[in-house]
Amino acid sequence: MTAQNRPLSLADAMLAAAALLAGAGWLFSIQAIREIPPLIFIGSRFLVAGIFVLPFADDPLAALRRSSQAVWLLAGGVMLGASMMLWIVGLKLTSNPGVAAFISAMGNLMVPLVGAGLFGWPVGRRLRGAMVLAVIGLGLLFIGPAAAVDASHAIFAVSAGLWAASIAFVKKVSTALTATTVTAVQLIVAGLAILLVALPLEGGAAHWPTIAGLGWFAASVLIATCLRFLLQFRGQQLVSAGRAGLFMCFEPVWTLLFSVVFLGLMPTPFQLLGCLVIFLAVFSMAARERI
Repeated sequence: MTAQNRPLSLADAMLAAAALLAGAGWLFSIQAIREIPPLIFIGSRFLVAGIFVLPFADDPLAALRRSSQAVWLLAGGVMLGASMMLWIVGLKLTSNPGVAAFISAMGNLMVPLVGAGLFGWPVGRRLRGAMVLAVIGLGLLFIGPAAAVDASHAIFAVSAGLWAASIAFVKKVSTALTATTVTAVQLIVAGLAILLVALPLEGGAAHWPTIAGLGWFAASVLIATCLRFLLQFRGQQLVSAGRAGLFMCFEPVWTLLFSVVFLGLMPTPFQLLGCLVIFLAVFSMAARERI
């Protein structure tokens, strides 16, 4: 049975779980960077997670040598690293992680558009309609007197574009490699790329975190990175890029809920409306068409 013929319900569950873990990762990261310099944190998080996944990969070096498209996977890792560097800087600056998460979610919606531009992927009418609806939902986040635009929003927007490119590159090569190989290579390449930038900038500011800080770091590595990316990359292998991107739109919803419950950051009515509109975009695609 080929990847495309396997039950889509399993892939949907994987992507939904990945979105939940990604949302939790925002909370873990917010807590961790209170004690750990942000670039060192995110670079170490990805590198350590990649090392954890590596023993489960099917000889990644040999697999990369056999794959004529492996360059796309390596390029995707660099793109992922650049995206995550901007993301963690934006997270350090933002005053509202829930709003920031919805901006970052545009990266998942941009994946099929990047794929269309780079690789000629088709973009269906219903997918275009869902994207328009999601963009409207994102726009609602910035309506009202309590909605303020700051530098972190621009940082998250650029990060989203780089994220979309990284996922499009992974989709290009993922059918030739196992999910564990893709995950390990992506995380290690991204982690090394980030640390090459982080150590000269933040190495002198690094200090040993407390037990609590180490706990948040461990949760970020094992739960929000290792498990999340394994589920996400495997789900992406089983469905189209558009469907995977729309399922990952659950991530900002979870982030917003976690921000309310654990950080006490209440959304405005327009932000709640934007959340509802994005939910409608996701559910409309899931109910009408298996893209």
